[in-house]
Amino acid sequence: MTLTSNQKTYTDLLIQYQPKPITTDDEYKEALAIVEGMMSGELTNAETTLLKLLVLLIEVYEQKHYPMGEPTLAATLESLMHEFDVVPTSLVGIFGSTDIVKEVLSGQRGVNETQAESLAKFFNSLNSGLCLKPEDFWK
Repeated sequence: MTLTSNQKTYTDLLIQYQPKPITTDDEYKEALAIVEGMMSGELTNAETTLLKLLVLLIEVYEQKHYPMGEPTLAATLESLMHEFDVVPTSLVGIFGSTDIVKEVLSGQRGVNETQAESLAKFFNSLNSGLCLKPEDFWK
């Protein structure tokens, strides 16, 4: 189905697409294709409303069929380090040695509350838009 930006009402769009819970992979792929198509142009208010509904239906399907587990400390650190071009040796001051840094980054070791506070402070200092808390590292 290809949506266009003519002035169709929301009811017209609902009749055309007839959104419903996504239960199969084919329905999921169809919904993704429609959303992709809608994102390539200017949308009317009605199309924007339909887009939001489709995104919700897609998210519900993904949560059930493609669940994402809680991120690990190692994955969180790896992501932040990549994002801010931080090398492992930059974390030695927090952990005390390169060996401990390696163990934390490999998931072999956790962090204590003091280290978690230091990590939050360190990464928050790299970007004023971040508001990481020690709990983001120490769970």
